[in-house]
Amino acid sequence: MKKINVHAGHAAVGGGAIGAVGLISESVEDRIVKDKVIQLLRAEGYEVYDCTVDKGTQNGVLNAIVKKCNSHDDVDLDISIHFNSGAKRPAKDGKTTGTEVYIYSVTGGANVKAQNIVNAIANLGFKNRGVKVSKNLKVLRDTKAPALLIECCFVDDGDDVGLYNAEAMACAIVSGITGKTVKCEPKQEPAKSQKTGDFVVKLKCNMNVRKGPGTNYSIRQVAKKNYKFTITEVKGGWGKLKSGAGWINISTQYVDYV
Repeated sequence: MKKINVHAGHAAVGGGAIGAVGLISESVEDRIVKDKVIQLLRAEGYEVYDCTVDKGTQNGVLNAIVKKCNSHDDVDLDISIHFNSGAKRPAKDGKTTGTEVYIYSVTGGANVKAQNIVNAIANLGFKNRGVKVSKNLKVLRDTKAPALLIECCFVDDGDDVGLYNAEAMACAIVSGITGKTVKCEPKQEPAKSQKTGDFVVKLKCNMNVRKGPGTNYSIRQVAKKNYKFTITEVKGGWGKLKSGAGWINISTQYVDYV
């Protein structure tokens, strides 16, 4: 049985040094993808350790992640899941900024896996930015096992975000790791037109509550994972909270319908 460490790359929303924020939040999405990757790897017979750290400064989170990873013996691979930023292209133009994977050295054991992963993600439709070597990233430099850092896509590119699906992304990553074709059927949202009256959702992760139905509206508060909300109105995949606190994204990537 192979052993793998997997972690989301930053603190959780509200936990300190969070990741990139754009049309979507890295600290939300990396946890959704991470959880699905772990689930799929375990289904394939891998022993998987979740080394995610939810609270701390940037250096504190990185140090704690490395410590968790290195506490496990005979690990074959360390996987760090991230989302990129810097595209500054929120409007769709028909081109994705894309995906890339970082490794410490081309001679390490992560090189082939990294190439397989970036190719599998690119097959979803993202621009293939390739495998890149970095000596400066702590999770690559200081972990005992061969490590790779996956930049799934760009949070501030409208085409990347429009194409992105957490389940499909996780399946591509696991396909790259295992060398097997892992097929996933992206979950479809329930037909909102069939919803009559109020309904209840339960959060799968920490989530921003916004003033209006979209990421262009200001954040009013951060709601915690497992919290339940009653939805009274739906607009474009966003639900209005009965409490009057604001709106949340009610995609099945982020909520369960209770």
